Amino acid sequence: MDFKQKFEPKGKRVIHGAGQSPEQFRKYWGAVGKNKPAVYMTYIRVNEIKNKFSININEMLKFSKGLIPQIGLNLKVKNEGSKCLEVSKGEYDNELRVLCKILKKLKNPVFLRIGYEFNNPTHNYNPKEFILAWKHIVKLFRKNKVDNVAFVWCCCSAFNRNIDEIMSYYPGNDLFGVQHFKDNKNKVTEDFCREAEKHRKPLMICESSAAKVGVLEGEKSWNGWFKPYFTWIKCHEVVKAFCYINRNWGIDWKQPEWGNCRIEENEIVKKNYARELNNPIYLHYESIKELK
Repeated sequence: MDFKQKFEPKGKRVIHGAGQSPEQFRKYWGAVGKNKPAVYMTYIRVNEIKNKFSININEMLKFSKGLIPQIGLNLKVKNEGSKCLEVSKGEYDNELRVLCKILKKLKNPVFLRIGYEFNNPTHNYNPKEFILAWKHIVKLFRKNKVDNVAFVWCCCSAFNRNIDEIMSYYPGNDLFGVQHFKDNKNKVTEDFCREAEKHRKPLMICESSAAKVGVLEGEKSWNGWFKPYFTWIKCHEVVKAFCYINRNWGIDWKQPEWGNCRIEENEIVKKNYARELNNPIYLHYESIKELK
């Protein structure tokens, strides 16, 4: 299944990525053996680009100059909430031009998740304002001739009971994106996959982690989350990328109920995971040139 979208691998190939911090990426990089991730996850708020984003990219470049950043661009400001309307009116253009400049200079393929997890009720993004902000940002990138960026429209399907609620935010895009944590049989996720196919867009699993299962029970952990997860990927031809969050959620994010999902901390999970990545469907760091 090929949609001929920007940086989409041909055929049933799935780009391999990880995150969410330099520390977690480093441990994951060491744990997976020869099949290193091609994608490096990072995050930035729209009002903090000038002060912080170059630091994020420099952290990535310490691993390799060839990595693909997958950037979560947050359209909220701390303690102030959504800035979608302000973004659409150009009030953050100076920040966004810095982002354009850095990514254009980087030259690597880039996946930019504008307003990621847009349907999270805590983000309070108004659909019409979100679409206006999205289109303004894309227009600004094109005006500045930043041609190495694919725009990812990323939801978290767990927050909605039906697909229409999600589709009310649809702005047009290069890729669909979804977050995949606990449920491999979520009806809204399945509906979202069908929408991606209908719109002729590949799907990226932008965030995933073995939430509420973890890794510490070895084979039980593997069979409880990892095996169904990778089976789900293989059964959905529309999926063209996945990114794994290598967190101990209790320590890293104060969510102890989500467990320890760092694959390097259980030998059985680590070996099974490395073995899974040997499957030729996965596109790793050494094959990034296929996307260019």
